[in-house]
Amino acid sequence: MPEIVSVPERLHKVLAQHGLGSRREIEKWMLAGRVRLNQRLAQPGDQYRPGDRVFVDGKDVTARLRVTLAPQVLVYHKAQGEPLTPSVMGETPAASGPPPKSVMERLPAVRGARWLAINPMQPGDSGLLLVTNDGRLADALRRRVDTISTAYVARVLVPSPDFDVESLPRAVHYDGETLEFEDVEPAGGEGTNRWFRVKVARAHRRAAVRALFESCGLKVSRVIQVRFANVELPRDLPRGRHRALTPAQLALLYRLADLPPPDGQGVPPGPRRGARRRSSQRSRRS
Repeated sequence: MPEIVSVPERLHKVLAQHGLGSRREIEKWMLAGRVRLNQRLAQPGDQYRPGDRVFVDGKDVTARLRVTLAPQVLVYHKAQGEPLTPSVMGETPAASGPPPKSVMERLPAVRGARWLAINPMQPGDSGLLLVTNDGRLADALRRRVDTISTAYVARVLVPSPDFDVESLPRAVHYDGETLEFEDVEPAGGEGTNRWFRVKVARAHRRAAVRALFESCGLKVSRVIQVRFANVELPRDLPRGRHRALTPAQLALLYRLADLPPPDGQGVPPGPRRGARRRSSQRSRRS
């Protein structure tokens, strides 16, 4: 199979294209001495050429760089309390059993790369999580969080069933600055337990949604992300499940990141981790 690059290209860019990390992460790895190019330590700005050998943490990743990847973005419905990776499990495992599976353990294997979160979440966060095997896309969208709109739904205990949403402010002082909200509207609920949909212009201000209601003395029990840029959390997508974006959604995300759209050619994600091993075991038994 031909190399993904045929002319010299920056090494950290090539590694990011193959989902080994974001460009910023890989530059830090280089400065920490974790990346080798042929027989020497790699430095930011080094060029990769076909035939070079690349090692990350002592592991030869050259074969990965020879695989042409089809850029993929998945929307995942993250449950509250679900860690993003196994390394960020809760400090104290639950006494009743093993710790919960992480998001990355539930995703399908992606050949020659790994999944990167576009909108990283803490274990306590829930809702729409976007992951990609394209480190360039993840890095570009993370840098643009101040210009990407998003939406959340919040479950709030209101003082009375006839609570007027118009009484809520459209701005709140949070973390040393004043943040404005594009829209707040009712989204269901009964009695004094009500849901509100909140649209925010800045994607990384998740905690500000809670601060908006608490500034009025209201108690917030849940905040769930339901939209990021042009991607809405599908209503029929259960927690712990994922779905690939449509070509149109994918193209719009690349446009938002100011990157050329993918051509859709390459190697699709493989089966879920462990599925290949189970299939092999069944074949041997038969």
